[in-house]
Amino acid sequence: MELFRKTVAALCTLLFVLTGIIALIAFNIEWYAFDAAVYKRAFERQNLYARAPDILAGALYDFLSANPNSDAYLKELTLEDWRGTIAAIVPPEELKVLTDSTLDSVFDYLNHRSDSVQISLLPIKGRLMGPGGMAVVQKILSAQPACSAEQLLQMGMGFLAGDFALCNPPPEMAGLLTPLIESQLQLMTLSVPNEVTLLSSVPGTTDRRGNLHQVRTLMNITPVFPLFFLFCLTIFVVRSLMDWLQWWGYPFLITGGISTLIALLGAPLVGSLVQAILEIYGLGFIPPILFSAIRETISVVTGEILRPVFYEASILAVIGFVMVLTSLFLTYRKERQT
Repeated sequence: MELFRKTVAALCTLLFVLTGIIALIAFNIEWYAFDAAVYKRAFERQNLYARAPDILAGALYDFLSANPNSDAYLKELTLEDWRGTIAAIVPPEELKVLTDSTLDSVFDYLNHRSDSVQISLLPIKGRLMGPGGMAVVQKILSAQPACSAEQLLQMGMGFLAGDFALCNPPPEMAGLLTPLIESQLQLMTLSVPNEVTLLSSVPGTTDRRGNLHQVRTLMNITPVFPLFFLFCLTIFVVRSLMDWLQWWGYPFLITGGISTLIALLGAPLVGSLVQAILEIYGLGFIPPILFSAIRETISVVTGEILRPVFYEASILAVIGFVMVLTSLFLTYRKERQT
């Protein structure tokens, strides 16, 4: 019977160590890898806010291209035109706010706090209707081929009306066209939406976030498993203070020690795990251009995850070390007394 109890206890000890290491890592991945604030700090450190024009331009270009009611002139603008326009008219601090709000929207969606991912375009619309928008239109036109006589006639009859190819009017017409550009720019800006919905859950369809939710639920309950094996260990072999110090102390020390080493040296492993989770379960929910930027933050996000792992594992290792040391001291004192 004694052999059986100790065999089961040894097995529980092994399972406690394995599940304890997994729980420390998995729980912190779930806690930090789906927090928008972590990615905002990562964007700041990686200087990825400079990618904001790419993200906003891609969303706006896709929306206007797919919308049959979009202004004809706006449809003529290329992705590169929109990228340059946004970078030119929207200040970096506003781009940062827009990017942060987009990250909030993405992770609110992933965390089931909303049913859509949206990008606000109000700051861009406001800037387009100002002097900056006028300058950008003139810059885009100056980069086009020279206007033909037919295109000049079309401009004179109603600038930017109907289907046409962008062209560069002669300098002597600049004064005549400026009022037309300003008036048409006001009308065109009205066709730009206040916000663009990148993703949304359609009622009656399968919500693909369900699979991700199941994985995250499993990560959240991983601490239950080492606690269960610790309980079993206690039931089978702990009969005295000495038993408790030894049978808890060594598993705590081993689990904490190995987890501390992983926190210090295992950044590539944990980073690959986080990236795999995002690619398998998040790529369908995160716009590709934004996902590309998020993927560049994995090293920083991994650091955010491993920092609490290091602290928690170190505390566990210290507790285990103190328990083991106490058991050795009590054993030594008992031997001295005998």
